Amino acid sequence: MSLTSRSLPRIALMLVLALVILSMIVPSSALDFLRFEYGWVDRMMVLLFTISPGADLDHLIAFGLLGFMAPFGWPRGRSWQVALSLLSIATIVEFVQLWIPGREAAVSHALLDVIGGMAGFAFAWVLGYAWGGKGLPEEAASR
Repeated sequence: MSLTSRSLPRIALMLVLALVILSMIVPSSALDFLRFEYGWVDRMMVLLFTISPGADLDHLIAFGLLGFMAPFGWPRGRSWQVALSLLSIATIVEFVQLWIPGREAAVSHALLDVIGGMAGFAFAWVLGYAWGGKGLPEEAASR
């Protein structure tokens, strides 16, 4: 089995998806261990909390990265399909967090996940359009 240039973005998307899900469902005791064991993790978390206290930037950033990778790993995915996928992933993650010690499930987190993911998706689309790799979506071009 050889890796083609089309399969690498899909693999990268799946890896980002796995990392995002893992980061959202890991128990808080594991996060505390990582903060204690690796100083850069602690500094990153302190930076996020300093920039926006109480705003849960981790959700926006994690799903923003996932949304950014979506057009590359899923090039035929429409924006509504990406939004529905992000909403499904966010809902499942928040539902699973009900049973994870130290984690807090909230509808607002799922909304932040979808907003961050769609912002990342839009940013990737704008970059692709600016570099000439993508045209206008069919809906906008037909108007």
